[in-house]
Amino acid sequence: MDAASARDLVLALPGATEHDHFGKGAYRVPDAKGKPSRIFMTLWIEENRAVFMLNVDQQSDLHARYPTVFFPVPNRWGEKGATFVELKAASEKVFREGLTWAINNAVAKK
Repeated sequence: MDAASARDLVLALPGATEHDHFGKGAYRVPDAKGKPSRIFMTLWIEENRAVFMLNVDQQSDLHARYPTVFFPVPNRWGEKGATFVELKAASEKVFREGLTWAINNAVAKK
């Protein structure tokens, strides 16, 4: 997987939109009411990484099963579940697994 493939995959989702977020692409989908969700992913093109907004349990599970693909962002956001995705090490199947969790978190009732 590479950043361009990840971007294409995400933008192919129904209603997915891309916005600038501090110089990175940020992605949202419509929630149950049709309003934009919280950000579920940012894309770091130059680093060939994505960041999924997971919860701590999801982050821990994915890191335990795929330690070369998923790991906490090394800051306070990471302590809350923000998770790097090393795209070059991710298959589409593994990427989609984390993506599904991130989207579900973003559209969940706040």
